[in-house]
This record gives sequence, C-alpha cells and structure tokens, in this order.
Amino acid sequence: MAQLITRVTDPELFVDAGQIDIVDEGLECYVADESATGIVDARPGGSGAAVICATEIGHVVMTAELWDGPPPLCTDGWQDVADMPLHWLRDEAMEIGGEGTSLTEPPTFALRAGLHMIRVAGRHRDEPDPRDDRAPAEEYLIQVWPAHPGAATAGPVLHKRTSALAARRTALRAGLPRAGRGGTPG
Repeated sequence: MAQLITRVTDPELFVDAGQIDIVDEGLECYVADESATGIVDARPGGSGAAVICATEIGHVVMTAELWDGPPPLCTDGWQDVADMPLHWLRDEAMEIGGEGTSLTEPPTFALRAGLHMIRVAGRHRDEPDPRDDRAPAEEYLIQVWPAHPGAATAGPVLHKRTSALAARRTALRAGLPRAGRGGTPG
C-alpha cells in the first residue's frame, strides 16, 4: 500500500490566469490545455503541469500531497477528479503555486527525474467568478507519485466529471456543443 510522504495545505493560494502552476525551478508557467480533462494538464515538454481553476483571479484552497506510489482513489465529495502523466526532466524541486502562496515558502516536493502521475480533485468549481464572499471556497487536492513506464502511453484518466466547468472545457476538445450543469466521464 502506498505511503504519504508529505502534505502541505495553503488556505489562500492566489490564482492568476485561472490556473495553479506546477513547475520546476527553472520553468515559467505555461498556458494549459483546458480541454484535456477540464481540471489538469501536463506540459508536453515535461517538468510542468497546471490545475485549471474556475477562479480567474482570486484565492483557492489547495492541498498538495507527495506519495511513494498511487494513493487510494477517493471521488466522494469532489466534483472532478483526473490523473495525468507528468514527465519530470531533472532531479529538481516541484514548485506548486509559485509566488501566489500565502505560506512563508512556496510548497515544493523533491522529485527525481522520470515519469510521475498527478491526480487533481476539485470542488466548488461552478460558483460565479468573481465569487460571492458567502460562497464556499474553490478547493483542490493535488497528489503526485512516481509512475510505472506504461502510464505515459495510457494518457489522462478522468475518474469523475460533474462540474459544468469541466464539462464545457472537455466538450471543446471533442468539438461538441457546450454542456449544461452536470456531466459524466466521456
């Protein structure tokens, strides 16, 4: 059974341009392909990923976890959950959220070069932007672990998609009409 190595929570992570950047120390952010899963995308060149948020500019709650293997899958209480293979090019720290963190230092995980998986779960993604102060905070769980070599060819895995936001963004990829509230994995 996989073991949790470390966990960090930022209760007020600042989001700009509608995404949480996950990059190595030398890589600047990039524009994510929102249509891949509607919630997470990995940079094709490696060493970068992004969590796709409903909030364009504002604060979200983010918890990040580093595991030594695949963590248990839990979709209960989350609107959208997806896995994405992530190629990490160098033995460098993975920085999550960059300078937008409310913590003393940006959350970082020491990663070895190689293939990893990143799972992102999100909730409260259908609130209007800007968000009403009484609305629940948009929230994300980011889990990272070393992957087996076959994961790269498997591509992204959509475990759950119930937010209208993810349904609209994944419909763009398929060239389908924009979906309303709800949706199921495609």
